[in-house]
Amino acid sequence: MSKRNINKTAERAARAAALKAEQERQEKRRRLLLIGAVVAGLVFVVGAGFLVQNLRNSTGEAATPPAGVVDDYGIVVGDAAAPTTVTIYEDFQCPVCADFEEEIGEELNAGIEAGTVKVDYRIVSFLDRASKNEYSSRAMNAAAVVLDTAGVDAFKSFHDELFANQPVEGTDGPDDEELIAAATAAGADESKVRSAIEDKVFAQWIENATEQMSVDKVNGTPTVFIDGELAGSTPQEYADAIRAALG
Repeated sequence: MSKRNINKTAERAARAAALKAEQERQEKRRRLLLIGAVVAGLVFVVGAGFLVQNLRNSTGEAATPPAGVVDDYGIVVGDAAAPTTVTIYEDFQCPVCADFEEEIGEELNAGIEAGTVKVDYRIVSFLDRASKNEYSSRAMNAAAVVLDTAGVDAFKSFHDELFANQPVEGTDGPDDEELIAAATAAGADESKVRSAIEDKVFAQWIENATEQMSVDKVNGTPTVFIDGELAGSTPQEYADAIRAALG
């Protein structure tokens, strides 16, 4: 094959790869828009049911938050002096949250690294029913244990890992041993997290944090605020607002 033909073949391959990447990006955007439309339509019904169930289950007991938590329930990642605060409500079992993290996570992490934004994660748990082993609350407890024992950087690493490997709804999520292994990989000390993960030591705090979500008039996940203002009504609108904030 001549050099000219080789170059043409390489150019065609490069164009095909670029086209495929763009198609995948557009498909992801279309999926987020579709999911957002469905969420927007269902949010009132789901949110009302969620609120009623929370008020029914809540014991009202006080709970000590993990070390490093701000305002009882916030986990702030990034420079405290960053000019913009992005607040994100998420559930580790929420598939829309996983799609949202995939869509905007890398850009948000770059903004954190650059000091452009700080992120106030408000993790909640109301999707245990979507798992065969109460993964939502167990994952949240494990994340709280990592934060409590290893700090915010380890929490962020653990947070990103859980969303990148979210179990399919209706299946068994990672068991305690797998959560402990992931916590250790994120930078936590196994001897400090094992019993706390196995015993679900932050169970009451998880319940209270989830109830606080309804008190904050947040009816679904993900929900995003930028500097205290609701950033839209769909995951795609949230992602676009974050990109605008990142400049």
